[in-house]
Amino acid sequence: MATFFCSDPHAFHGNIMKHCRRVVFMTPADRDAFLALESTGGDLRSLRMSEESIHNMNEGLAANINARVGPDDVLWCLGDWVFGSRDCVRNARWFRDRIQCRTVFLVWGNHDDRRYRDLFSAAYDQVEIDVEGIQMTLNHYPLLTWNGQHHGSVESPNVHLYGHVHALYERQPELCPIRDASAWAALDVGFDGHDYQVWSVDEVRERLRPRLEAFQELKRRRQLSDPFRGRGRHAGSVPV
Repeated sequence: MATFFCSDPHAFHGNIMKHCRRVVFMTPADRDAFLALESTGGDLRSLRMSEESIHNMNEGLAANINARVGPDDVLWCLGDWVFGSRDCVRNARWFRDRIQCRTVFLVWGNHDDRRYRDLFSAAYDQVEIDVEGIQMTLNHYPLLTWNGQHHGSVESPNVHLYGHVHALYERQPELCPIRDASAWAALDVGFDGHDYQVWSVDEVRERLRPRLEAFQELKRRRQLSDPFRGRGRHAGSVPV
C-alpha cells in the first residue's frame, strides 16, 4: 500500500483550463482560440471552453490518478474536488467513480460542498498525519506555521502540504509573500504544478529536502529554534 497526494482537480470547471493554462486537455479548436487571445492580450473571458475539452480534462485527470494509484493505495486530495454549485453532488460522484482507489481522503477546499462527504473515506478541515516517518500537516490553504514545524529536519521531516494557489509559489517563488520561503518546508501538491500527476511520498520528500536543509541552516544562523515565529535562544524568548 502506497500513499499519494493531490489537490485542486477542479473537475467540470471550464474556466480553470484558461486560468491555469491546462492546454493539454483542450480540443485543437479551443487551444488555438485560447493561444490566440493570450498572445494578443485579448479578453479571455470571452472564450468558453467546450464540453469536449471539459470532458477531456475530467477523464485525463482520472486516468493520470489511476495510472499511479492502485485500488489498495491511499489518496489524499487537498481540496476542490469539483467546481460549480449546479449538479455538484452528481459531478463529484461521477469523478469519484472514475477513481479506482478505494481509500480516498478529502481535505475540504473552498469550492467543495459538504453534501458529498460520503464519497470519501473521511474528510477534514485540517489533519496531521505520519506517513513513512514524515510528519505532515495537510490543509487546503498554505500555512505560514504549523504544529511541530520547528522540530523539522532532513532526518525527521515535519512538513506542510497544501493546494489552493495552483502552483503559483512553485512556479514563481518571487511572488510568495512568505519571508525565507526557501526554508519554508511546505509544498503545493496541486495538479497544476506536477504535470497533472499525483505526488508520491518519495517525491514529496525529495522536493522538500533542500527546504528542510535550508530551515536547519536558518535556525543555526539566527540562533532561533523556531525562526518563523521568532522564538529561540535570544533573551526574552521562550522556545515552545
